Amino acid sequence: MKNKRVISKHDMRRALEGLLQHSQIVGMRLDDIERVLQDYIEFQEEMENFKEFIDGKYKQKERKRSGKSTTPSEE
Repeated sequence: MKNKRVISKHDMRRALEGLLQHSQIVGMRLDDIERVLQDYIEFQEEMENFKEFIDGKYKQKERKRSGKSTTPSEE
C-alpha cells in the first residue's frame, strides 16, 4: 500500500497565495474590461441611450408591501 502524501503547512500556504494572486489578476482584468467598455460608450456618445437600455432591461420589480407600517404609530 502506498503512503498518502502529507500536505505541509508550506504547501497549503503556497496554494492559498496562488489562489489569491489569480483572483487579484481576474479582478484587475475585469476592471480593465469595464474601463474599456465605458470608454467605448463615451466614444460613441451613446451614454444616455445605453443607460436607458440597461435600466429598461434590468429594472427590478417593485416589492409588494406587506401592509405593515414601518413608522411608529402615535397613540
